[in-house]
Amino acid sequence: MKPFKLLICCLMALPGIAGGTPTWSDADYSKHTFETFASYGPALGRIDMKNIDYPLLHAAIFYETNRQRAANGLPAFEHSPALEKSAAGHSADMVARNFFSHESPVRGKETLARRLALVGIKNAFSAENIALCFGIEYEAGKGVFSPDQNGGYFSYEYRGAPIENHTYIGLAKAALKGWMESPGHRKNILNGSYKYLGAGASHYRNRSFHNMDNFKLTQNFSSIRGD
Repeated sequence: MKPFKLLICCLMALPGIAGGTPTWSDADYSKHTFETFASYGPALGRIDMKNIDYPLLHAAIFYETNRQRAANGLPAFEHSPALEKSAAGHSADMVARNFFSHESPVRGKETLARRLALVGIKNAFSAENIALCFGIEYEAGKGVFSPDQNGGYFSYEYRGAPIENHTYIGLAKAALKGWMESPGHRKNILNGSYKYLGAGASHYRNRSFHNMDNFKLTQNFSSIRGD
């Protein structure tokens, strides 16, 4: 019996232009930095794909992005609920409409500028990063046995230890690793013209690869906070 391989976790960057019961709320952004969030208990828990705390996942991506900013000598992003709304909406649309692009087929939301205008952000310096990421701690390109082969779970060895779901912080780290290794995405993350960030995610099962849990992720950056 041979293992399968999935080779990539996809990323796309748009350059700058001139679920479950939540445990996290917008007010919590004022209580944490990327340093304190690293020990925030709920974010260290593994993601239950049937009960995803999306606000917490968005926060994990936000704080991991700020960790990368700090490592490069840049000030932290401030959280923007408007940008989070836009980013989460685009991730949800990409799942619902089965596309992966900065150009949306949803009427009135075709471009980043139009999506941001819907949340009160106009005439701003802005940019967008998107990514497809595994929901489990799978290493792209590594042979894996599927649930059909394996009795209901993924593993690297036949009937071996299951590959576990990401933690909230773990998924954020995986996404940021990919973005930071890509020049276009890295440029957006480290652009000093952007002061505000909102992140969004949406879960789906990859039908082309044994229904593996995946996420479509979006970062929206702006020089304006929005409504």
